[in-house]
Amino acid sequence: MKRLLFAVLLFAAPHVALAADLPADLRSAATVDGEAIRLGDLWDNLGDKASVAVVAAPQPGKRITLDARWLYAVAQNNGIDWRPASNFDRIVVARAGQVVEAAAIEAELREALDMEGLPKGSSFDITNRANLTVTIPTGTPPTIAVREMILDTRTQRFSAIVEVPAGSPSAIRMKVSGRTFTMARLPVLTRTVNRGETIGEKDVQWIEVREENVRRDIAIEPRELIGMEPRFQVKAGAPVRISDLQRPVMVGRNALVTMVLRTPYMTLTAQGRSVDEGGRGDTIKVTNLQTKQVVEAKIEGPGMVSVASAGPRVLSN
Repeated sequence: MKRLLFAVLLFAAPHVALAADLPADLRSAATVDGEAIRLGDLWDNLGDKASVAVVAAPQPGKRITLDARWLYAVAQNNGIDWRPASNFDRIVVARAGQVVEAAAIEAELREALDMEGLPKGSSFDITNRANLTVTIPTGTPPTIAVREMILDTRTQRFSAIVEVPAGSPSAIRMKVSGRTFTMARLPVLTRTVNRGETIGEKDVQWIEVREENVRRDIAIEPRELIGMEPRFQVKAGAPVRISDLQRPVMVGRNALVTMVLRTPYMTLTAQGRSVDEGGRGDTIKVTNLQTKQVVEAKIEGPGMVSVASAGPRVLSN
């Protein structure tokens, strides 16, 4: 056993010595977690010098490029036997970080606005939302605090200070501002519906929109959509104008119809031709094919209209 151990040490010793004598080797890139960049982040084979801090690390999620001139000066100041092979020698150092998403910050803002009296069912927009994503050091709890919340319910404007991580001496503090909106629920179509198609219950769903964008001619109840037919193609998910809907066409223009006149004593029928088109319950004009007289009639069903009690003469010679 002693001989085996001696052989291992004899074989390994030159290699250990050789590793200690290797020249400093500049890395092409490095990623750091802490607030400082150390010599060992820049060069390999530095031994005890690797732990020496030389410059502050970039902000979490950011990176910096250290060029040949700066690296040579650091090597000289720290007794490292290294010089750049060319002016193009450099190293890119990135700092690791964890992202606090904008959605998480918005959730905290919502809670703070509610506590300030934001009306129920309201929504809000953040003016500077593009800057709302924050990157913090890894291993740091991603806590969020909303400070100095001010809500003006008259102008519907708000402002606040967001702090991440909450309570940390090195926290990122940013001012956010925006506007609140009262929301309204509207029925819309779940699919694109074309002219000639009838809207059913399964074709309707609810969405929320800003109340200020709801026009007077917009359908606000499902009953205003169900059973109706678009005059033109209506797209899914968009508020529907009542003027773009009609009852399903049961009598087309210039179509043959049966004209019916009912009295307590008799029922008369005659053939006619529609002047207008319409759906069930609509009143259209119809020409009596025998008398050529034009009368008003109410659509009862496909190809069937009822004539108002203006006398049997409207259906006969």
